[in-house]
Amino acid sequence: MMRLVFRLPANESSTAVEYLRLDAGAHGAETGYAQLALLPRVAQSIGVWPAERLSLLAVRLPAMPQARWQAALAGALEDRLLGDIAQQHLAAGPRETDGGLRWAACCERSALRAALQQVEQAGREVSRVVPESALLEPGWACLQRLDESRLRLLWRDAAGEAAWLHLQADDQTPACPLAPEGVLCEPGLEDLARRWFGAQAPLQPCDRGQWLARATESRWDLRQFELAPRAAAQRLWSNLREQAGSRAWRRVAWLAATLAGLQLLGLNLHAMQLRGQLDRLQQQMQTTVAQALPGTPALLDPHLQLSRALDEARQRVGQPTGSGLEVLMGQAARVLGGTRPLALDFAPGKLRLQLPTGQANAAALRCAEGGLRCSVQGDSLLVQAAD
Repeated sequence: MMRLVFRLPANESSTAVEYLRLDAGAHGAETGYAQLALLPRVAQSIGVWPAERLSLLAVRLPAMPQARWQAALAGALEDRLLGDIAQQHLAAGPRETDGGLRWAACCERSALRAALQQVEQAGREVSRVVPESALLEPGWACLQRLDESRLRLLWRDAAGEAAWLHLQADDQTPACPLAPEGVLCEPGLEDLARRWFGAQAPLQPCDRGQWLARATESRWDLRQFELAPRAAAQRLWSNLREQAGSRAWRRVAWLAATLAGLQLLGLNLHAMQLRGQLDRLQQQMQTTVAQALPGTPALLDPHLQLSRALDEARQRVGQPTGSGLEVLMGQAARVLGGTRPLALDFAPGKLRLQLPTGQANAAALRCAEGGLRCSVQGDSLLVQAAD
């Protein structure tokens, strides 16, 4: 699955953002700067919120339902924040194995919402937002170049809280009071990092692409509560409703309604034709039966009345009727073969034969092959007269 990691615009004047496109093997396939609308289209996009625009704080909260996180974070962090907490966006960090929380992030809600709106207006959707400070492990530092004259130092202490500092590239400060477990260093800054952290400082090279790639492994996500992706889905539905009210979509709706009306009218006309054919066939049947049975006072069921008249005619000349015992026994003999029924029960038009165990199903199969009306009820075979 192709993925894209890019820095969210820090302000509305940002024209291009840094991005990294990763291929299916999680290898960096493309890096660079591009406007939001020109970013590569991939299956999943991850945004990175700048470290300068948020605070990463240590908290201690026990396991609780997710619906209570927002209130719990506000209560735990209210005394540690300088600004109005109502204007801040609080997000819980990854949960521990016991369900508790150790870290939380805090940033200005309006700034993050504005950045997400810029991305959406450019036709993109951010599935997850990772705080840049969380790309560092607790106890580590990172030295990066902002431009030709400025550097940036990020670090997280042992508790996981993060801070940042902008430095001048020609700063000759001999040493840094920090003693990190490790230092991520951009290529070309190794000598400065040794001067800052000492010759024995463990350095690990990390270019800009590798730095952004760390977001794909992070479990952080700032899109929580009112900035959760479900709110984006609601905005998408609202946009679709607005488009449906446009002039072009009204024409499409009118055309679809016209086609549906024509289809419904055609179905009704076809149904009327079928009803007319059925009425004509019934009239023809009644006429035929009335001619065959002169003197009949009323024809309520022509098929049944004609069948009874034929049976009565057969009886008068001594022939078996279609629903008589002789006919049904003859049909049963064709399917029983050598099987002898244990008992039989006759009613006009129906002959029930009780057969040995396991014989009824086999006889019913032979009925189907011979075109006879038979059914199985337990160990009994029911043979019915033809209509």
